[in-house]
Amino acid sequence: MSTTEIEEKKTIVTKMDLLQAWWKWCLAVEVPVSFDRMQALAFGYSLSKILRKLYQDDPEELQEAMKRHISMFNTNCDWGSIIHGITISLEEQRALGNKDITPEVIQSLKIGLMGPMAGIGDSVDQGIVATIPLAIFVPMALEGSVIAAFIPAIIYLVWSYGWSWFLINKGYSLGKNSVLEILHSGKIKKVIDSASIVGLFMIGCLSASYVKVTTALTFTSSTSTVALQSILDGMLPKFLPFCVVMGMYLYITKKGPKYLRLIVYTMLIAIVLTFFHII
Repeated sequence: MSTTEIEEKKTIVTKMDLLQAWWKWCLAVEVPVSFDRMQALAFGYSLSKILRKLYQDDPEELQEAMKRHISMFNTNCDWGSIIHGITISLEEQRALGNKDITPEVIQSLKIGLMGPMAGIGDSVDQGIVATIPLAIFVPMALEGSVIAAFIPAIIYLVWSYGWSWFLINKGYSLGKNSVLEILHSGKIKKVIDSASIVGLFMIGCLSASYVKVTTALTFTSSTSTVALQSILDGMLPKFLPFCVVMGMYLYITKKGPKYLRLIVYTMLIAIVLTFFHII
């Protein structure tokens, strides 16, 4: 089917479909979270009705679409809504006959965007929207204002629901109007590459912030005692957390995603190193 024919056909997804998908995502996003898939089941649940509508005449394609949208997915609950909108638009274009939009394109875009959206969303939501109202209204609440105690929560809820609804619509509009141009111009590869780079930066920042490993080794001379950790901090800050993260990464690349075994190995190594006063 040509691009002109695709554009001439009416859209399948309605505003009500988007509303239902958005509401299901808001309700279920933190309910089925697991270590191996995170928010994937909530993502698939939110898109399930739309996918059935798009592929009602193609059971095999529907089955494949359901499978690809329950693979690992994790992002900010509010800002990640734009990924829903873009994904819905891509699936709609695929259902209308655009064979340039392959399952690989859809998955790559999802994976490439979820990291940056998580990084931006968590920073804005937790660092600005959640903290500034608290700084303003908590002193009022301490002075006896009952209403002031609830205002920060109300502001956060209004922001969360309003912004996520805006983004899912924006993502759908962006995908519907621009996806063909982006695909043919090669811009999608640049978007995915850029998003992947930002995602790697975010992984590095999270690893440095949350992985806590220090050594207890010291060197004693006739005049003083020097801690090895202080030397490492002066030369390569966060070097040991980096080694731990890279060690886990190499294990997963060599042995596969055997996470339970990796957790057990990590606990045993930590116990042994702690027993010998190494960490």
